[in-house]
Amino acid sequence: MSERQRALHLLRRIEHESAFASLLLHNESGFVRTLVLGVLRWRSRLDFAIDALAKRKIEPEVRDVLRVGAYQLLFMDVAKYAAVGETVELAPHRARGFANAILRRIADGKAPEPRDLATRTAHPDWLIARWTRMYGAERAAKIAAADQVLSYPDIIIDGDLPPDAEPSQLVEGIAKLHGSSAGFYGIDEGSAVIAAIAAATSDDVLDLAAAPGGKTRVMQKRGAHVVSNDISLTRLRPLIGANARIVVSDGRNAPFRRKFKTVLLDAPCSATGTIRKNPELKWRLRDADIATFAKLQRELLASAMELASETVVYSTCSLEPEENDEVVKDYERVDVAPFAPKGVQPWIENGVLRLTPESGADGFTAFALRTRMAR
Repeated sequence: MSERQRALHLLRRIEHESAFASLLLHNESGFVRTLVLGVLRWRSRLDFAIDALAKRKIEPEVRDVLRVGAYQLLFMDVAKYAAVGETVELAPHRARGFANAILRRIADGKAPEPRDLATRTAHPDWLIARWTRMYGAERAAKIAAADQVLSYPDIIIDGDLPPDAEPSQLVEGIAKLHGSSAGFYGIDEGSAVIAAIAAATSDDVLDLAAAPGGKTRVMQKRGAHVVSNDISLTRLRPLIGANARIVVSDGRNAPFRRKFKTVLLDAPCSATGTIRKNPELKWRLRDADIATFAKLQRELLASAMELASETVVYSTCSLEPEENDEVVKDYERVDVAPFAPKGVQPWIENGVLRLTPESGADGFTAFALRTRMAR
């Protein structure tokens, strides 16, 4: 199977079977990874060009092939004859003439340029409209542009930096890669920032929704004694053998008989802050889906407040207020700045961390909350 065939196969699994790109691409080559993530990242802009030139209804299996070709021609530094010729071979025989005509027109520079921000940055209209309301047009455009930059996993480091890496400017102990993460433990800078905040509040921490375990590892490296709880043992497996204390339970009814000085709740969410690494999310989410996470988040937060004796650090990798400000509105906040690494101080607004993707990290929102006992 050629690399283009492999990329098309994976894209179809992601598109039609709702598979996740990050899982499928873990061991893939650079070309396949770049092509798959690129098509997912730029899907609506690719469709804009294809539809403008085709001017007819296109079958899904043919559109999949055209997207693969269009991405190579518009965004990759590959030979045009190879991008056209080898991609056309992936199309059904009956559609190869049509695919060849469309791709040759794109190769000749005939594809139109989109004017609106949503199409130009390949985001759903509703998401751009939402971010414009929340952040203003200028910052919404920066967030959308940052989502479109090819990103690699960040890693936890011990000692020297590995080749093709640079130290994080946001948080110590993390490196940013510019290539494969094989052999390293991957974690986004934003996740590491959240863990650093929690570890700075105390050395006794319950990681209430811990999977897959990256935040636990960062907190341990910073000297915290951590208990890692999650509803899924499968998702906690990366912590097995990592000197971690693991509990499997529903965080809403966790079985702990003692309180922890700090509870970190990085709550399940819509993950709109992680689109740069998981571009398929923006095509799966709908505006109405955002509020569906809030009920679970409130229930988990109520449990976290009961389990903490001093502080709850509540965070999500969502940029949406329904999953953040609205969830914590009934609790007393304290300023997160004293606990946050120096590198993220510019991203703290009125005591709340609002890290958005133009930082170079995934987007995270975080609050420090005072428990009832501490009031």
